[in-house]
Amino acid sequence: MGLDTDTRGTYAAPQASNTVEPGREPEFDLRRTLSTLWRAKWVVLLFAIAGIGIAYAMLLRITPLYTAETRVLWEVEQTNVTGIDPVSQGLGRDYFLLESQIEILESGRLMDRVVSELNLVDDPIFNATLRPPEGWTRWLSPSTVIGELRELVLGPGEPEEEPTAEEIRRSVVASLRNAISAQWLDGTYVLIIRLTTPDPERSAELANQVANYYILDQLEAKFEATRQATEWLTDRVSELQTELEEAERAVEEYLSSTTLVSEEALAMSTRQLKELRERVTSLEEERTNTIARLARIDELRAADDFSGIARLVGEPRLVGLANDIARLGENGQAARRQRLIDQFDAELARVKQRLSASVERLASQKQSVESTIKEQEAKLDTQSKSLVELRQLEREAEASRLIYEFFLTRLKETSVQEGVQRPDARVLTKAERPYAPSSPRRNFILLAGGGGGVLLALALAFLVERLNATFRSTEELERYTGFSAIGTVPTAPVNRRRAVMQYLTERPTSSFAEAIRNLRTSILLANVDNPPQVIMLTSSLPQEGKTTCCIALAQISRALGKKTLLIECDIRRRTFRTYFDLPEEKGAVLSVLSGQRSFEEVVYHDEATGLDVLPGEESSVNAADVFASHRFAEFVADMRRRYDFVFIDTPPVLAVPDARVIGRIADAVVFCVRWNRTTRDTVSEGLRLFSQVNIRIAGLVLSQVNLAKMSRYGYAQYGYYKEASKYYHD
Repeated sequence: MGLDTDTRGTYAAPQASNTVEPGREPEFDLRRTLSTLWRAKWVVLLFAIAGIGIAYAMLLRITPLYTAETRVLWEVEQTNVTGIDPVSQGLGRDYFLLESQIEILESGRLMDRVVSELNLVDDPIFNATLRPPEGWTRWLSPSTVIGELRELVLGPGEPEEEPTAEEIRRSVVASLRNAISAQWLDGTYVLIIRLTTPDPERSAELANQVANYYILDQLEAKFEATRQATEWLTDRVSELQTELEEAERAVEEYLSSTTLVSEEALAMSTRQLKELRERVTSLEEERTNTIARLARIDELRAADDFSGIARLVGEPRLVGLANDIARLGENGQAARRQRLIDQFDAELARVKQRLSASVERLASQKQSVESTIKEQEAKLDTQSKSLVELRQLEREAEASRLIYEFFLTRLKETSVQEGVQRPDARVLTKAERPYAPSSPRRNFILLAGGGGGVLLALALAFLVERLNATFRSTEELERYTGFSAIGTVPTAPVNRRRAVMQYLTERPTSSFAEAIRNLRTSILLANVDNPPQVIMLTSSLPQEGKTTCCIALAQISRALGKKTLLIECDIRRRTFRTYFDLPEEKGAVLSVLSGQRSFEEVVYHDEATGLDVLPGEESSVNAADVFASHRFAEFVADMRRRYDFVFIDTPPVLAVPDARVIGRIADAVVFCVRWNRTTRDTVSEGLRLFSQVNIRIAGLVLSQVNLAKMSRYGYAQYGYYKEASKYYHD
């Protein structure tokens, strides 16, 4: 059954059953999450109770407040009984103007008036200086605790100065503003006024008072606006009356100092001037035509066109002479014709003289008319300017009169309005005494305290779960190491180590015994053709259950009828004596290896289990050097020939190098990890040390498992322990 030397220490570990990469986080597991919540149920309950207690303690400090509510209706369309436009218009339906009323209501001016009218400075509800000192509940205030701690550390500070009357008044006004709130009721013109105080009767009374003062302030604002408008209009009417009188006086003075004609006379003069200008044009045309006729006459005479001259002049005498001249010319009577021509010229000279006189006469007439036009234009211009200036003065006087009459009428209307002013709002519903406090909301605060405690407990539970760096399942072990977990060994229900072997003997069907059998089966069946013979157990740190697992494996293997040897190579701690009744005489593993004693002399045969045990012994020799020697390898080879199984218990790999030295000659190296105790970094470091010397791990064992807790942690693969408990006899 032995293995060849070249194959020892290279026992192939079964591949991890999961497909998750080493170190990778698993997907969300609802069952494990619910299990985490279930495990934290008592912590959650405790935190919930603590949260409710803290909330209740805070409620003891909080003074109940009562909110009274008054509703005011805005009349956006009021009946105008006088038919006169008011000085102060209503709000109408403008959203922003309606919203501004809330600011007016909560304004310091209105609040200051309420404080003055109701003498709230003497009310301890708003004046903190009049309140009695707080009792023990003041210690529930964080500010009190912080103040006391600051005074304890830094010493007492300077005493605070007494507030002045004005400071107290401002403080009372601020308290009243904080106590009041207002809002518009959705879809209506109803303004809701709320006032909150510790006294329900006082809340209702002040809410109604604030509403009344608000309406009164609104009415007074209208009266004030009307009064100011009346005063301004009175002053303005006086000024306008003076201006009107001055304008009318200016018109009269101008009329008395200027000679004016009527508009009809001025229009007639304008028409005459137009006619004179037309006359000038006519005379000029006539004169021009006469001059042109004279020139034409001269042209025709030069051409001896007597008939043309006669036609142009239109004189009968010249027409007759022209006809006679024409006839004589045809008959050849030259003398007679010349006499006629002379007569014609004499007559023509008289005509030309007459035309020349007409030209001079026309020129003289034109000059006379032009002179008349100039005089008429100068006179008309003077009259027009005077009339324009008069009209300007009259228009100014008329404008002053109209403005004066308008303001005088408005003054009379405003004077009438002073007696018919009414507010734009009225109280729709008066505030009544509230019977239930509006704050604090006890149920909500208690529920919030409990809920906050629950959330804090859950956060802590998930944080602890998240920060857990140990292994609680074989799945986690395989995921973070990459090696298969070949066994899960629960904690034996015994108080002493020696009782473990007795428990296995007396309870062969217990869950602990079955777990050891499963572990043995996993080791043997991993390589059916060449099962391991020399099996070494180790761990990262002490107290991880490797020695118990090693002895239990040996005992279960012996129960198969196999000859089994158990070697204690953890000679620094030597815990085998707590399991077996070993003799006190000196001598064990090192004595055999050194040749001081034979194997038969030091081996111990346990009658109860049938095991052969080779215990360790105290020595000053370095154990790693001894186990690395050729003599130890020969000793193990000799044990292979004598026994069916050799189980070797080695020290932790992170403590000393012994396990890595012995692992080279072992057929299978089993690495024990304590459930919910050994950290991931510790296991990774231990496995890394074996990897450095090319020693493969046969498999990992999750030892000292608390099955009940494991089930509560939500690892479903261990639920079978509960379902299969009928098969065990613990």
